[in-house]
Amino acid sequence: MQLDTLTLMAMGSFVAACSGTLLLVAWWANRKLLALAIWGIAGLAAAAGILCLMMATAYQEPLLMIGAGYWLALNHGLIWKGARALDEKPAPIALALAGVGLLFVVGLLPASIRGAGPLVISAAYLLAATISLWRGRAERLPARLPLTVLLGVHASVTLIGTVSMIGSRGVGIQVPELMSFFGIIHFESIIFAVGTAAFALSLVKERSEAASQLAAVIDPLTGIANRAGFLDAAAKIMHRCQREGAPVSVIMFDLDKFKSINDTFGHATGDAVIRKFCAVTAAALRPYDAFGRLGGEEFAVVMAATSIEAAAIRADRIRAAFEADARIVDDHQVLATVSAGVSESAKADAEIGSLLKLSDQALYAAKAAGRNRVKRADQLDAKRVRSDIIRVA
Repeated sequence: MQLDTLTLMAMGSFVAACSGTLLLVAWWANRKLLALAIWGIAGLAAAAGILCLMMATAYQEPLLMIGAGYWLALNHGLIWKGARALDEKPAPIALALAGVGLLFVVGLLPASIRGAGPLVISAAYLLAATISLWRGRAERLPARLPLTVLLGVHASVTLIGTVSMIGSRGVGIQVPELMSFFGIIHFESIIFAVGTAAFALSLVKERSEAASQLAAVIDPLTGIANRAGFLDAAAKIMHRCQREGAPVSVIMFDLDKFKSINDTFGHATGDAVIRKFCAVTAAALRPYDAFGRLGGEEFAVVMAATSIEAAAIRADRIRAAFEADARIVDDHQVLATVSAGVSESAKADAEIGSLLKLSDQALYAAKAAGRNRVKRADQLDAKRVRSDIIRVA
């Protein structure tokens, strides 16, 4: 079987059209994913551009060659916009279409550089799209890297074409010969069309799955860990400290008279008080401490390599900061306060459940002593504290 330029171009146009259609169908199923629609339209524009090139080559029609340049400039402008949209970055449509407008200017340039003009525009868009995706690599989704590489390779091949076109006296863009160095684009463009569609879909799917996993361990009101997320993080801290023989301290917090705040000022203000407490606490903790909402107005902190004395001092700082910060909430004089209980495992050899129970008992003692205070588990009289006591708010 012999391959010729026209056959490969027909195949490239068909593949680009199929890839674009696939992305549009995926967008139709979930219309919030605008990036897929943009990338899908870009694929159809590529198919139209390649088809124009094929027909211009077959019928020696210069106008079709010029038209191909406009379609391909649109294709690469939309690829740039689609890459930006994948990361929800701004990408004005005017900039995406600017390449098409620049082709009018290119037509006024000397014939010696006119042929390279469309490729320069395409390469600029592709490089910008590659850089945009690369800058989002902190997201660490597996599909991002191959998608970025495909864009980078396509940009590089287009730059090769730019160099090969310098000095050409053709109008618009020209079709590279199959056996030329730039002829690799006939094969590479097919891989690019299929690969980018596949990896763009994979990236969207991976992001959706990551968001679902995150939602399972994050409290929606506060943005901190929920009970499941907190217990998972706490178990990891306990295991690390046990391995290192370091102490672990656990703090339990409970907002004082929170039901009264809700009844007096409304649930919206109550929610604002909870968010304020979380902001104050998160600002006072270290990046490697675990902080979570166990339910309602009850919160817990696990501090690695921290003695009960140090944890109690940190808890009291949080208590004082919250008392000062929560006097006025939503223009209401709420005067919210918080009580805390602290426990410790000197070598992290206790279960997290046991430490939470000890901290809860200390928290009850703080409530019973008048609220707005911190109590340590090692200060409790074991005969006076029972695990079945119902805590006063």
